Amino acid sequence: MIAIASIVMAVLLAISELTCKHVRRVEQMRLKAALWVGLAQVGALIPSVSRSGSTPTGAMFLTLRREDAAQFLCLLGLPAITLAGLKKPLVVWHAQIPRDAWQHLLQGLAVGGASAFAAIWGLMKFREKFSTWTFVAYRGLVGLFLLIALSVGWLV
Repeated sequence: MIAIASIVMAVLLAISELTCKHVRRVEQMRLKAALWVGLAQVGALIPSVSRSGSTPTGAMFLTLRREDAAQFLCLLGLPAITLAGLKKPLVVWHAQIPRDAWQHLLQGLAVGGASAFAAIWGLMKFREKFSTWTFVAYRGLVGLFLLIALSVGWLV
């Protein structure tokens, strides 16, 4: 499943690169387009189809520019990430962890937030300068490797 999904996502991203005009900005999106991109995000429920792969691919099929597709990915994820971040302290509170463990939790949240920001910033800068062909090649090669590894018995 993971191998096939990786290859299918590589093909879909390649098709969006080859056939779609990447001219629209995120400010030009309308509700219908946003709903279609949100629906593409549901593909992340399939193993190896990441939200960071399905959402920009769906956005680029709607003629969004690559960097705007990445920006919309970040905007679309904010509510879910924020709510998950707000829920976690409640879960920990109900688990009645020791008071001194809260310091570790807060440090982890700070480091996790900073690294997530750095990763998103890096992705945005990468998308501004390069096409998505690197991701197409990566996903296609990973999927192909997994299929070969399964067929020769390296993975069981």
